[in-house]
Amino acid sequence: MVQSIDRAFDVLEALALANDDLSVSELSERLNLPIATVHRLLSSLAARGYVTQEASTRRYGPGPRLLEIAARAAQSRRFDLIRIVRAELVKLTAETGETSNLIIRQGDAAVYQEQIPSPHLVRMFTEVGQRTPLYCTGGGKAILSALPASELEQYLATGRFERWTNKTITDRDHLRTELAIARERGFAIDDEEREEGVCCVAAPIFDRRGQVVGAISLSGPSNRLDRVRAEALGPRVRAAALACSRQLGFHTDI
Repeated sequence: MVQSIDRAFDVLEALALANDDLSVSELSERLNLPIATVHRLLSSLAARGYVTQEASTRRYGPGPRLLEIAARAAQSRRFDLIRIVRAELVKLTAETGETSNLIIRQGDAAVYQEQIPSPHLVRMFTEVGQRTPLYCTGGGKAILSALPASELEQYLATGRFERWTNKTITDRDHLRTELAIARERGFAIDDEEREEGVCCVAAPIFDRRGQVVGAISLSGPSNRLDRVRAEALGPRVRAAALACSRQLGFHTDI
């Protein structure tokens, strides 16, 4: 029974990942299964609507029931962004002693959606719901670094880049380069660019379509979380964001 279930899933995954419908023999070859076994599995899956056969070609593809189940599953609380991210934020703050945040994009603003505060007396007091510019915050820069090139260029062309500190990046070419670096290494840094004495490191979160839906950030006073420590923590923050992305259905091969 277990073997039959595994093979049925193998068939579904092969059909879902194929660019076009497949014949019984093609599935048999891809899955290294006897043609009779593949035909039996396809018949059972087609009867439930998970597989569809094209009458004219006799080839098989994903059925409408598969889309229906996937759409319903996507609405489950299991895939709630805050629920998923909060568990990673708790771990990050416990490991680092710094405030961790979930940040999403709303227009040209980065909005704090969830937060686990640092246990230190001296910590960040950014509140959930607070809006800050994308271009000069760690979470905002992480989100920008993950945008499609055309969308990023539109933001750079139309955005207004106000100087908040003497470290704020207001030059478009400089910001473009900074975001390219962040995209390559998978995390962004705000080195006192929004507020003097505050440093932040952040990484983007992706959904099942590979689209950025938010960012995880760590923030703290620069005398404790300076640029050197922020860069050292970057891979850990990136790993936390990737763990969240995977729970949302993201695959690194997208």
